[in-house]
Amino acid sequence: MSDREIELKLVCEPAELERVRRAPALARLKRGRASGKHLHSTYFDTDNLALGDHGFALRLRQSGGACLQTLKTETGHSGDKTGALARDTGEYEARLPRGAAGPDLNKLPASLKSRIQKLANGNPIAPRLVSDIRRTVQYLETLDGDVIELALDKGALRAGEAKELAVSEIELELKEGSPESLYRLALDLSDIATLRVGFESKSERGFALLRPRTPMAIKAETLTHAQDATLEDVYAAVLRHCLVHLTSNETATVEAHLPEALHQMRVALRRMRSALAIFRPAIGGGMADRLAEEAKWLANELGPARDLDVFVGEILASVTPRDAALSRLAARADAARAEAWDRALAALASRRYTRFLLEHGLFLAGRGWRLKRKAPRLARDFAIMALTRRHASVTRLGRDIETLDLESRHELRKRLKKFRYGLHFFSSLFDAGATKLYIRHLSQLQDVFGGLNDVATAHLILDGPLAAAPGDTRAAALAARIFSWSEKRATKDWKGALRLWRRFREAEPFWQG
Repeated sequence: MSDREIELKLVCEPAELERVRRAPALARLKRGRASGKHLHSTYFDTDNLALGDHGFALRLRQSGGACLQTLKTETGHSGDKTGALARDTGEYEARLPRGAAGPDLNKLPASLKSRIQKLANGNPIAPRLVSDIRRTVQYLETLDGDVIELALDKGALRAGEAKELAVSEIELELKEGSPESLYRLALDLSDIATLRVGFESKSERGFALLRPRTPMAIKAETLTHAQDATLEDVYAAVLRHCLVHLTSNETATVEAHLPEALHQMRVALRRMRSALAIFRPAIGGGMADRLAEEAKWLANELGPARDLDVFVGEILASVTPRDAALSRLAARADAARAEAWDRALAALASRRYTRFLLEHGLFLAGRGWRLKRKAPRLARDFAIMALTRRHASVTRLGRDIETLDLESRHELRKRLKKFRYGLHFFSSLFDAGATKLYIRHLSQLQDVFGGLNDVATAHLILDGPLAAAPGDTRAAALAARIFSWSEKRATKDWKGALRLWRRFREAEPFWQG
């Protein structure tokens, strides 16, 4: 039997599960009585986890004397119609004889059986992971008539004798109705308990015990639209792209404290705010404005950690000579950096962050925006107007580029970055050859602006958290040396930028062709 499963996962501490279990707010939604289950599941794979690596989870579950075989075909984040945070999976179930020791591939559709055998490549498919879960299930019916299965799971994942991971989570599975109801319920639950959106299945987390993963920063995915795509479809795709970029870097930021992952989260937030601003003349509304404000809040919470990462890892690391004064400043910078990271991680663990993600998911799932009366139907028509405005903003400031002061140069850098975001959002709506050459010119121009960012970061840090105390002439002299070093680099980079600016200005704007 095959089925489609749309679910939203929330993870929490065990005490928070009890808050949800006893929540009076759920009483009015309950349909029938809650039931308890002991789910003992064994996941099967090859020794090199070939099935899991390709999005399959094959398990046998013993419950109440029955043995149920399930193959899940996991594709990760779903499209905008399920809000990007909910997972949309295929599920193939078959009953096996009680006490069955292994899966029966003959119970699968022929195409899936062939796919599994090809991935195994003759290697044995054997038990790799055990999931031992106590589950409480309650069916809920919303005021709109949507039916949701609320599952409260507590237990452990075990891989081998010594590797174990505790499980404490909530699964909301849509049984009837719209995915919007999952987000509305999750938002209600987030008022009751401290929850986090879960992005990995039990099998993914369990297999990570067998083969620990190297944390990685994830750059934004490529956006592809049909050239006749509607404005609403492209709006949804762009906002989904920004949300997925943000959440894809959360684990590496929170668990591994990877500076590049935190940087990518900030980039995702900048892209999100830029997208909401670009589209605002034609589409948006009150919730879009709220999401922009919340993205700004989160960017401000993550910002100090990123700025100090740059200051310590790129600016201070390049300053010479290495003397006692520089060592003292580096020690202070390390302490400030640790404090800034604590602030960033606290924000990512907060209820406010969880609400931000869930509201963004609901916005996408329900298409909760408003298309303004004179907005064009086709995204391509809107893109022409939006890119023209961004291009004009850049060229207006750069008209007298050779006489710009340092502050204006930095402003030009920021406008170029926002312009590039717009190009990435819309470029697939136009001829690929022309867009590729134009974006290459812009990318080369942006690449030489690193020195300007160093100047801005040095001033931000040395005039802020690491400012010299009044009367500390040594610290003031060191700050002046760092300013001088970063400004020299910026001056050198600026000479290259002038040459590339002329090339960029001569390039034909592809959207006007």
